[in-house]
Amino acid sequence: MRRTRTSPSTVGASQNIYDTPSFFSAYSTLPRAQQGLAGASEWPDLRLLLPKDLNGMSVLDLGCGDGWFSRWAIDSGASSVLALDGSANMLSRAREVSSSELYAGIEYRQVDMVNLSLGKDSFDLIFSGLALHYPPDLRLILSKLHASLKPGGSFVFSVEHPVYTAPRQPGFQHAPDTGRVYWPLTDYFDESPRCVSWLGSRVRKQHHMVQTWIGAVLDAGFGLTGLLEWGGTREGEEGRRHPDWEEGVSPRFMILSARRTWGRGFRKVKFL
Repeated sequence: MRRTRTSPSTVGASQNIYDTPSFFSAYSTLPRAQQGLAGASEWPDLRLLLPKDLNGMSVLDLGCGDGWFSRWAIDSGASSVLALDGSANMLSRAREVSSSELYAGIEYRQVDMVNLSLGKDSFDLIFSGLALHYPPDLRLILSKLHASLKPGGSFVFSVEHPVYTAPRQPGFQHAPDTGRVYWPLTDYFDESPRCVSWLGSRVRKQHHMVQTWIGAVLDAGFGLTGLLEWGGTREGEEGRRHPDWEEGVSPRFMILSARRTWGRGFRKVKFL
């Protein structure tokens, strides 16, 4: 089956939906907005792929939102965090919550990922939480991230799972004969933008297949070190249940970890 690609030039810049008052107000009611990492369903899985020791690290938090991960990184021993986001609303909230001297090591900066500019070999750890499925040119961003990561440094990110982003009309359905809940998978091979309804607004995202995500990470020069798929809370973490997800039916988030190797002495995998 042939897949459909859309040139980044036909998509435009990243959508800054979080600075729309009605959307930001609705987003602010979500558990992750009110409780931070304690309300993020996928956080226990993310934690498994993050470095065990952040002591003294220089960290980039790409798409930092209201800064929950940035503060966690400082609390975990990181010496500095550059926290970037395109939303003025998110950064305003992040600065308000991070006003303590304890978080003086965090620098918040408003930047659209489309215009990302970073110093070479600057970070020990790059983290991005549920942000990389928005910008149109994934490969360009990953190449910039690779150049800004120190050799041996770690890159950990989460995105909406391709099974979730594929349908143009997403939503759980019930099988008419059994009543069983399922997530319909359609248009998976069509890697064009999606415009879907979320929190009462139309939100634009970029759908990629799993092989495209992995191929882009490898082609940027990273070595892949881990991949997890979140589709339900772990035992003992029932308080983290996602507010709009039927657990155990279909994956909601994909989490990947990678490392910048010393040089490029590994075989790249090409997906045709």
